[in-house]
Amino acid sequence: MSATTLTEPPGPQSLFEMGMALHGAGRDLEAVRLLAQAGQLAPESAQVFHGLGCALQKLQLYRQAVTAFERALQLQPRSNPVCYHLGNVHFQLDDISCAKRFFERAVEIQPADFGSWNNLGKCFKELNRLEESLAAYDRALQLKPDYAFAHHGRAVTLLAMGRWREGFAEYEWRDHLRTPRLFNGPLWRGENLAGRTLFIHAEQGYGDAIQMTRFLPQIRARAGTVILECRPELKTLFQHSNCADMVIAFGEEIPSFDFYLPMSSLPFALGFDGREFPASDLRSRASNGSTTRAGQKLRVGLVWAGNPKHYQDTLRSMWLEALTPLLSISGVEFVSLQQPVPERDAKAFHACKSIMHTRPAFSDFLETADFIATLDLVITVDTAVAHLAGALGKPVWVLLQHSPDWRWQTDGTDTPWYPTMRLFRQPVRNDWREPVARVIAGLQALIG
Repeated sequence: MSATTLTEPPGPQSLFEMGMALHGAGRDLEAVRLLAQAGQLAPESAQVFHGLGCALQKLQLYRQAVTAFERALQLQPRSNPVCYHLGNVHFQLDDISCAKRFFERAVEIQPADFGSWNNLGKCFKELNRLEESLAAYDRALQLKPDYAFAHHGRAVTLLAMGRWREGFAEYEWRDHLRTPRLFNGPLWRGENLAGRTLFIHAEQGYGDAIQMTRFLPQIRARAGTVILECRPELKTLFQHSNCADMVIAFGEEIPSFDFYLPMSSLPFALGFDGREFPASDLRSRASNGSTTRAGQKLRVGLVWAGNPKHYQDTLRSMWLEALTPLLSISGVEFVSLQQPVPERDAKAFHACKSIMHTRPAFSDFLETADFIATLDLVITVDTAVAHLAGALGKPVWVLLQHSPDWRWQTDGTDTPWYPTMRLFRQPVRNDWREPVARVIAGLQALIG
């Protein structure tokens, strides 16, 4: 009769090592199971709870990750990595003040932690504390001069401060954070363009491209030919507005050229310093004048949500129900420019009797521009429609999140980018009540 060898179950250290190996391989559900077992067997192990927090964070189970990281910090109060991860998780939970405190603790423990200095810069930017944001980014770059994330963050803060020349110079670092497109030609660095062809590609979003068209006349005055590549939905609008000698859509064959330039590099290439903002001059095929006549209602277009894939969409977009107080105003005909309607709002939208539905959907931005030209006013969150209405010279009121995109800066009700634009800012993060109330007061005054 042969002896049977009993295998002992793995101990906490083995479970920890296997769990971290699974975490490193991207198998985080399995990693959490093993790391949780390790935590039960070794409840005084800071490294186990730190690893468990990392796996939970990767699964976007942020509140559970906080619990694990907090246990690790109880066991090891001077842990710089745990403070760093707690800062990141609270940032992802949009608790910016709490995130800031953990990053401050991380750099107090380890002053050379350039990653936490960089993230402090992000926190201060989100809190609209721009001087402190800039100082944090500067400290990160003292420690790691080639740190692309800090250069890009510093650019955003400088631009939000209105320090345009410095900001757009730093903004060139954005290419280090993505896979650059490869072209058969050199990047334009200020060479003589007389008689030469410059290829400009609109590498960012719809609104960014619309905003940057104002710089194209200066380039066309220097170059022999300007070719503009953009998203297909923008092509007819840019062709109609004569933005370039040739406009092509992504995916179309690129003609030969001498130099190329990303569209959002135009301000840097031209040395834009903010002393004079070029006018934006897009045109639709329709009349751009007010359509309201005596006795008629004010005709107002509405957009309340942007692209859900935008990294800050949950902050810049609102639910339709947040506009309920606005929709009760008499003397106004509200028309939806929202395309597509978010799934979360579909039921409320179709049941709403206060908003006219535009059907069918616009096929491109020229059709959208034609429709906007028939309106008296556009009210929108920070989307491409805001840029389009502003570039058309249409009165447009923009509801802005507490810490908005750099181009809107952090205070004021107007913007040098679009003279017909009025800004309604959140005084409190994630609270749309006050800006909506100010829009209501503005509309009532306009009607009166």
